[in-house]
Amino acid sequence: KSMQALKEHFISTKVLDKAQNKSSSTSSTMMALFTQITHKVLEGFQSIRGSPSELYKCFLLKFLDSFSYFSFSLVFTLFLTADFGYSDMSAGTIYGVWGALVTLFGLLTGVIVDNLGVAASLRIGFVIQFIAKCMIFNTTSRMTLMIAIALLSLGGCLGIPVLVIGIRRYSTEKNRGFNFGLFYVIMNFAALLSGPLVDYCTILYKSDRGEDEQRMLEEAYANGEEVEWSLTGYRLIVLLGIVTNVLACIVTISVKEIKVCESGESEGNCNDPHRVQAFEPEKSSMYEIIKETIHSRTFWRFLLVIMVTLNVRMIFRHLDATLPKYMLREFGENVAKGTIYSINPFLIMIMVPLITAYTTDIDPLLMIHHGCYISAASVFVLSLSTSIPACVIFVVVLSIGEAIWSPRLYDYTCSIAKEGREGTYMALSSAPLFLAKLPVGMLSGYLLQKYCPEEGERNSKLMWLIIGLMTASSPILLTVCWKYISKKDNDDDSDLAYSKVPEHELGPIQQQQRDENEEYSDLKRRSNHAANAL
Repeated sequence: KSMQALKEHFISTKVLDKAQNKSSSTSSTMMALFTQITHKVLEGFQSIRGSPSELYKCFLLKFLDSFSYFSFSLVFTLFLTADFGYSDMSAGTIYGVWGALVTLFGLLTGVIVDNLGVAASLRIGFVIQFIAKCMIFNTTSRMTLMIAIALLSLGGCLGIPVLVIGIRRYSTEKNRGFNFGLFYVIMNFAALLSGPLVDYCTILYKSDRGEDEQRMLEEAYANGEEVEWSLTGYRLIVLLGIVTNVLACIVTISVKEIKVCESGESEGNCNDPHRVQAFEPEKSSMYEIIKETIHSRTFWRFLLVIMVTLNVRMIFRHLDATLPKYMLREFGENVAKGTIYSINPFLIMIMVPLITAYTTDIDPLLMIHHGCYISAASVFVLSLSTSIPACVIFVVVLSIGEAIWSPRLYDYTCSIAKEGREGTYMALSSAPLFLAKLPVGMLSGYLLQKYCPEEGERNSKLMWLIIGLMTASSPILLTVCWKYISKKDNDDDSDLAYSKVPEHELGPIQQQQRDENEEYSDLKRRSNHAANAL
């Protein structure tokens, strides 16, 4: 018995030692990973020291513009229904028109942005947005509202897209990926602040009229009667947007048209200590610029990526337009819709710097591919459960995927666009977005009206299942088209964009293609050497 007990004690001690060693090894690995990520993040911040002041002005303008945009977009459909008497279908359609007009104006003004430059485009854009917000705040006329929305769209197309071009101009190739990640974090910090603010204005400051008052409002608009103006929580949010636009207009006055020199460029024209030089926009006719762009095979690969990722990008329109009304109708008027919405920017702020710094050497397209699968999976949570925890899980999973792929989409766009032609690239690539945003707005209103009405029987799970299946098509199509979109066109030959990607990240066909390209490059190098020797 004593021998048996001794044996059991020996075995249990050995198992315990193994478990402790495994735990210690895991802890060491996690600590090493944490240290590595922290080092990468610090390196990223170190890389932007000495950058021109225009880079930091771009970050500030991004914050002001995003705060104004997110606070307004979160309540836009609610504002249309409560203050202008629009139905769900009509409000969703107008929301879609707003997004579609931003894209349409972007398509029309892309060449103008290339000719005007970043500084002038920003000044014009923020002034137009200021005028539009003032009109929206003061009017009770539906016609004036539509004109103001058109102006807001025109100003918007000269805001965020132009800031993206600015980040490219004010960055080097080394720190560009980190700067785009920081740019994205600032946008989400603004969205984080806008969520609780929306809750404060709409819950504590009464925004929704009673049923009788709302019915009278709808009848007044239907009969063409004049409606009395009143300060509601939604108009208060518009007023805050006006304040941020004023600040943005002041900041744009000091923005200069410059660019940062790359290490391979001649430094003779650069000013110490920041190595910047004046940037002169390359002026050409619209026909010449568009012709030059559409003759590039790289542009058509880029356009395919934009088209394929449309559905996963449209989930953010449902986050703005569908989710708030869904939560109000399923969980009551006092649901903290803005706070739940704010989980998204809060997580983005934490995860994007870590992920961007750690994966800065990985090709943007690879990150887009993997991240889209995670974002698409998030929607199915709401198709399984109608509850506030399900809403929270949906936003959390969506945010993880977004942190992986969305900042790298900016990086990918600017990395393939010719300098001085970024506006045209973005404009032409936005054509599919123009075709998609209006149907998505209409779809949002239709799905709410049919499956999640204000009164009557609801089937919200089916609504989110439909949205989820549409979203899932994006990552699946990326996988199907991977062989084509992962190629990169050069002047001499066509090779894979992932020549620096670890071999285990590539498929068999891509590995074979890369090997063939390396053999061809080596043969060409030896031939040139022999020719020089002769």
